[in-house]
Amino acid sequence: MKTKLAIIIALVAVLAAVVWYTYSGTGTGTGAGNVTPSATQPMSSDEFVALYVDLELIAEKAGIGTPVYETARDSVLRAHGKTIDNVTSMLAVADTEPEKWAEIWQQILTELEVRKAALALPDSGAID
Repeated sequence: MKTKLAIIIALVAVLAAVVWYTYSGTGTGTGAGNVTPSATQPMSSDEFVALYVDLELIAEKAGIGTPVYETARDSVLRAHGKTIDNVTSMLAVADTEPEKWAEIWQQILTELEVRKAALALPDSGAID
C-alpha cells in the first residue's frame, strides 16, 4: 500500500510539474486562442484519465517543453474541451481524496499500458 501511495504522490507531483512548466510564462496557456470552457466545469474521473493518458503519450513522444509537445498539448486540451484550469482543479481534489485517486491512477496506468501496446510504444519502465 505504501508503494502505491508513493506512486500516486509521484504521479501527482509529475503532473503538477508538467502543468507548472507548461503554463509558467510560455505564452501558450489557456488565453492563447484555445477554446476555454468554464474552469469551474467539473471533470469526471473518466475524462481526467483520458486526458492525462493523451498528454502523457504526447510527452513521451515529443518531450515536454518542445514546440511539438506544446502544440500537441494545446490540441489535446481543445479536443477534450478542457483547460489547464480544469486539470489543476482535478489535481487539487487529489489532496483531499487519496483513496479515490489511487483508483484513478491505477486506471491511468492500465490505460497507458493498453494504449502503448496498441501504438507499439516501449514501456517507459518508470512505474512497475
